[in-house]
Amino acid sequence: MAKNIVKSETHAPWQREFAKNIDTFTAAGVKKDKAQELLSRFFKMTSSTPMPPVMKTFQDESALDEVGVFTERDDEISDFLVEFFKPLLSKFLVHGKENINLITPLLGEYPVTIVSNHLSHFDTAAMYVLLYLAGGKARDLANRMVFIAGRLVFIPDFTRIGLYMINSLLVCSKRDMADNPGMADIMTRINMRSFRQAQALQKSGNIIAVFPEGTRSRTGKLLSFVDAVYHYVANKVIVPISLSGTDKILPTGSFLFNAARGKMAIGKPVLVGSLPKSKLDSLPDTVQRLEVPASVTNKKQFLIDSLALFIGQNLDKHQHGTYRNLYKSGKRTEASNLLIEVPQKPVEKITVIGHSRAGTAVATILANKEVDVKIFVPENSVVEEFNENRADQVNFPLFKLPPNLNFTSDPSDIESASILVQGVNPWQVSEYYDSIAEYVKKSNGPIINVIKGFTGSSNGLILEDLEHIYGIDPVRFVALSGANYPDQIMERKFSGYELAAINTSLVNPLVQLFNTGYISCRPAVNPYDVRGIQLGGALKNIYAIGIGLIDGYYDMHLGGNSDNSLFHIADIIYKEMSKVGAVLGGVPSTFSGLSGYADLMLSCFGQDTRDRQMGHDFIMNAEIHDVNSAGFFGTQFIPRLLKLKDGEYPVLEAIHAVIIRKKEPDRILAELLERVAESTLLKI
Repeated sequence: MAKNIVKSETHAPWQREFAKNIDTFTAAGVKKDKAQELLSRFFKMTSSTPMPPVMKTFQDESALDEVGVFTERDDEISDFLVEFFKPLLSKFLVHGKENINLITPLLGEYPVTIVSNHLSHFDTAAMYVLLYLAGGKARDLANRMVFIAGRLVFIPDFTRIGLYMINSLLVCSKRDMADNPGMADIMTRINMRSFRQAQALQKSGNIIAVFPEGTRSRTGKLLSFVDAVYHYVANKVIVPISLSGTDKILPTGSFLFNAARGKMAIGKPVLVGSLPKSKLDSLPDTVQRLEVPASVTNKKQFLIDSLALFIGQNLDKHQHGTYRNLYKSGKRTEASNLLIEVPQKPVEKITVIGHSRAGTAVATILANKEVDVKIFVPENSVVEEFNENRADQVNFPLFKLPPNLNFTSDPSDIESASILVQGVNPWQVSEYYDSIAEYVKKSNGPIINVIKGFTGSSNGLILEDLEHIYGIDPVRFVALSGANYPDQIMERKFSGYELAAINTSLVNPLVQLFNTGYISCRPAVNPYDVRGIQLGGALKNIYAIGIGLIDGYYDMHLGGNSDNSLFHIADIIYKEMSKVGAVLGGVPSTFSGLSGYADLMLSCFGQDTRDRQMGHDFIMNAEIHDVNSAGFFGTQFIPRLLKLKDGEYPVLEAIHAVIIRKKEPDRILAELLERVAESTLLKI
């Protein structure tokens, strides 16, 4: 063990909680006396294990040349921790052991790096112990591993002891550097030195291990991989390791272990990038090769994202996180973790017109099929940025997009599309269609509107504007709507849509196109009622503001707890919405479907509803911050379509009076609640 260094502090609070682990060990089959001994030895080692020499540099920058960045494994601590962690890993499985035979011959001949997802402080120990206990070549591999470890892991005694279990190289994260700008220069020098030493260690037969996410995932799902990992994997052989369950053994923020179930999957070695010709010629055929396609403009981003796919191929789909939309979604009985590929002969060429949350979400649904999908955005600079990063950097920057989905600023992609998706927000219709309407008219396929809201014109709805203002044939019009948030569509949480078309022969083929493993699409109650489907989506946004207003009124004057009133009012709202929808040209029964009643309930009571929150916030501070909201936009212009007077539509009238006409909210809402209490007086 290292000598002549300052001993760290001991933090008693964690030790008090940690002592309760005796129950976990006895439940895992360890005798009570032995369990007590293991815990006592752990306490003793944490209090006596010193800060490693590499940390001296942060007190004296000149010490870097003396102490370096490498911390060597301590055999005594390592042997004890294997014994300590063994019972906790008794329910873990190791998959892919056969791949170790492909890895060990590469060590010292080629630079090899392990990449793994990161769930817990326990991950490094789990990887080391599981390989060590497997014996033979697996144990040799464990002892050759050198982990890249962040500075902050060295500080707490609880985590620092684990670093003496394995060899490690000190690094400093971008976040650590940002939080400590006075140490940024020395941290940069440390990182450069660690990278050079990593290369030397690989040449001498060691294998570098990194967590590309840069930090632990608090949800168990993959986070975006950090840029810095590129230097440790480019032009090297990588070994993907996939962990599941380590976060259950040691949950984030806890010092209590659980002998949970889990697995570690070891993937086949993959050459990322290239090698000198002499090395490349001798590389065994058992090593897969990741080649960068000629069409890729950002090689670095491509390689980083590819790491996530190699790790993700052995994870459950619920762990794919940032990268989940890169996998095909099918039925549970079908093969899982199949990546979406660019089809050589796409069955459809689809262009989504407009940059919106709903448009991007729908595009990712369609990308599950053998299609080519493009999202049209006029600004070329936006297109280049989004395509380079493989993400909608404005709406969903954390979600990587599949390879058959790209952004375009070329209007010819509208003209040549076999299907168009109308994804322009209501307040942007003229901004887009004034310049592209002729391209839309030259295309022949259906036009599927996925946006909810009134446009502000005398026509009221987006598809009606396309017909009456821009001269587009309405026989092509299709409406797709349902009770869903775009964010949750991107997260692949189960949801549904219903679909109606002027030409009803389009309904069934398009329903099949939108059906995936996480999306259920069905014909609308009235599959021809395109106007009714649009009206349900537009009206519910306004009524959601009303629910927010009443909720805020209760918070301000009646101590909150408004559920009884809100759900009663929601019933009144549904009846009023159906009445208004029929007056505006929809079929009354259409509003009993997903685009009507179900979507109304989501908008009024969902956790992420923006329009309800807007109404609530308005009551609290009488300001509207998000004017580009479908609910606010519709509230402004609904009088152009409907006369709001004489109590015919009392809820709609109250919302407009408060939000747009700035009438006294307390009086208006109190009167509305009185009328609701005497609901027989309402003309509904």
